[in-house]
Amino acid sequence: MNSGFLMDTDRNRQLTLKQTKQAALNALRQYEVDWTAIHFIQVSEHVTFRVESSEGGKFLLRIHPSNKASGETLSELEWLAALGRKGLTVPEAVPNRQAAFITKAATIDGQQYETTLLRWIEGERMGKGELTEARIRTMGSLMAKLHEASADFGPGEGFARPAWGSESFNRDWEHLKKHRESFISDEAMELYAMAAAKVANQLSTFVPHRQHYGMIHADLHIGNIVFHEEEPFAIDFGRCGFGYHLYDIAQSIMGLYPPQRALFIEGYESVKRMNDNAVPMLECFFIMSIIEAYSFHAENELETEGLIEEQPYAQAILSAYVNGQPFLFQPLG
Repeated sequence: MNSGFLMDTDRNRQLTLKQTKQAALNALRQYEVDWTAIHFIQVSEHVTFRVESSEGGKFLLRIHPSNKASGETLSELEWLAALGRKGLTVPEAVPNRQAAFITKAATIDGQQYETTLLRWIEGERMGKGELTEARIRTMGSLMAKLHEASADFGPGEGFARPAWGSESFNRDWEHLKKHRESFISDEAMELYAMAAAKVANQLSTFVPHRQHYGMIHADLHIGNIVFHEEEPFAIDFGRCGFGYHLYDIAQSIMGLYPPQRALFIEGYESVKRMNDNAVPMLECFFIMSIIEAYSFHAENELETEGLIEEQPYAQAILSAYVNGQPFLFQPLG
């Protein structure tokens, strides 16, 4: 699906950036933060800015898309607070002058946005080439710690976060079928259809259990992990929701090389043991994650060139999955 912001053309991108920058400035006026600088970061699930204060502190200002309900945002912050009470270092919400965690900010043309301000998590992102074996293992252990910390999480009344499973996959698959023409050929689409059918069939057999299902980050790829003094920290919980732990792992290892994926699993199992039948489930969630990703980017013409370039590798993985061949931890020749 799209991100909720109009980013499909250069014109719409420029308009969105102009509006959200105005909203960011208006939002900051409603906080007790003596800020000195604001820097645009990116447009993704949110439009984000890094805010620096005169006292040396840093904050993350998020502009939320119009299609994101306030209840979902407050529920995300509720889970983050629960993780913080467990001793994990995660983004902490900052209330505005009215003691509210959601701040409404308008642009000069009357556009209204909801915003949130979070304390900045110090650290640096690592590229694939900078990921040592030790760092990858700690990424896996970080995810396991998040899962363990959420095991006894009790959501409050009205808690609302998405669930990542059969229903969400079916929505993404239907969306991809409608918007794939620019980067998936008719012939390749037959392969996608077989893979999607196998995923849907497998998902229907999975039974949620507290030991392997619950609140998950759902987007903990290397871009959403920062390292500080060799310790990894999770950021950007905007996609968090209910799902299988193995789905969470699949989202994380999708962007890693096959040998790195095995190291991630080693790190995870140093903290939390996976199920005996984990690999077939993990393969299913891995393919689910690929289809989700292409569904998300399908309508953005600025992404088309990159999506086309990825197809030979993506289709090799889909083919291996459909034919029952292992693909997670070994290169495809």
